[in-house]
Amino acid sequence: MNNYYDLCVVGTGPSAFFLVRSFLQKCPEGRILVLEAGTKRIDKVAAISHKISSDQDFKLIPSYNIGKGGTSQLWHNVLAPLDKEDFEAKPWIENSGWPISMADLEVHYGRVAQFFGFDLDVFEHPEKYMDYIGEAEKVVVDSEVFERKVFIHPKRYLRTDSTFTTIQSMYPSIDIHYGMVALRFPRAESGEQPLEIWNREKSIVEKVYATNYALCAGALNNPEILLNSEALPDGSLPWLGCGLMDHPMGNFYQFRYQEKHEAKLYTGMKLSNDINIKVALKLKRDIRKRLGLANSAFYLRPSFSEGFNDKTEELKNGLLTVRSKILSLRPPLKEAISLLRNINMVAQIVQYKTGLFSAHDLTDCMFVTEQRPTKDSGVFLTEHKNPYGNYTSSIKWTVSDLDINEVTALYPYLRDNLMRLNQACPTYDPANYDWRSRLASAAHHLGTVRMSDASETGCVDKNLKLHNVNNIYVCDGSVFSTSGNANPTMTCMALADRLGGYLAKI
Repeated sequence: MNNYYDLCVVGTGPSAFFLVRSFLQKCPEGRILVLEAGTKRIDKVAAISHKISSDQDFKLIPSYNIGKGGTSQLWHNVLAPLDKEDFEAKPWIENSGWPISMADLEVHYGRVAQFFGFDLDVFEHPEKYMDYIGEAEKVVVDSEVFERKVFIHPKRYLRTDSTFTTIQSMYPSIDIHYGMVALRFPRAESGEQPLEIWNREKSIVEKVYATNYALCAGALNNPEILLNSEALPDGSLPWLGCGLMDHPMGNFYQFRYQEKHEAKLYTGMKLSNDINIKVALKLKRDIRKRLGLANSAFYLRPSFSEGFNDKTEELKNGLLTVRSKILSLRPPLKEAISLLRNINMVAQIVQYKTGLFSAHDLTDCMFVTEQRPTKDSGVFLTEHKNPYGNYTSSIKWTVSDLDINEVTALYPYLRDNLMRLNQACPTYDPANYDWRSRLASAAHHLGTVRMSDASETGCVDKNLKLHNVNNIYVCDGSVFSTSGNANPTMTCMALADRLGGYLAKI
């Protein structure tokens, strides 16, 4: 490593990649150091690879990744921007509102869309690109109650271990080092702020120096680094580590149509040779305001087994992270055997991947709910230190009763203003089951270094710089003030694109 860099980036996931890419496009001679704690694409022996929640169980193992390419190794490549309203304060949602607006990110969302090969306009006007109206109307929806939301699924997956290799060949001024665990920011020495790291190969603590630092290590790891840092004045960021959000997700409620339906748009269909599109449904804002609900959404998914099915849900959670086993050269035998025994799951996978079996008379409602930010949910330091001198952290993912109400309050609208219009009846009484025991993490860890105008209500400003600190930035899902209902990676990449250009100018 060199002695000094213009920018030091911690992490190699999508946020880190778009940050580095944007910075170098504006400042091609800039000296950048990228640090990755892992040494493989999935590194289960990295010191920070094992994190579980002491409250609500994530039910996904792993729910994040340490390794080359970061979370891109587990990512399912689903893209959507936040809604315009997600950036706005809602009086009925405590701690809501971002210090930036959709307008501040629009050009950067556009650059991300361009990178993946589609037009950002498809989210607002999908009818320009396909027979959207005809496909959407295959399920009758009360337009006074529900609205549709578009999601894009590029067939070309982004795995940033390979894209970092490409960008490194283009810009010789970038250094990427693996097996380097970011520990903490000690007090500045002679006016220069160092970052202490653990060199796994040499088993020693080292210091690196840069004009600016950007933490892109995720919402479960960034707080541990910062809470252990002497460079932050004591008590200056009361929200640091707090506000942990996710998207509580899973199937709840099932309905049977009188006649078979074929509605591929709600599960995924071709937009172009390289892009798929799918839609979710959500209650309109005025109804949510009246009910005090957040901006949650749900999908209509074909099912081939009637009734409440916990085994299918458990298997689905296992399959979401099966790639981690494959990349670790561990055969996913348990998942394979369970899959062979679960015809319902096999049919759902075939339908999702190929479009076959699209005609169905059973539909599951798959929820992706917006969780509220609270100080009770977060990453907190323990009294125990690890071998490198950092206090370890514990995770408390707290899903409140208000969050649970997101799904239960929706049922009468779903039944009366959607399913009855399609001659569908419920297959079971949801009052006999518990949504809290059903839900799982979507592996969308957010909000633990939240963006805010003031240090009393958040941790970073609108330019993602830590309040009360001159040169430390945070750029990934950690900075989300509220979570919306969209897969967060497109917003993370847009924020990173914006930050890279900003840092190249200062």
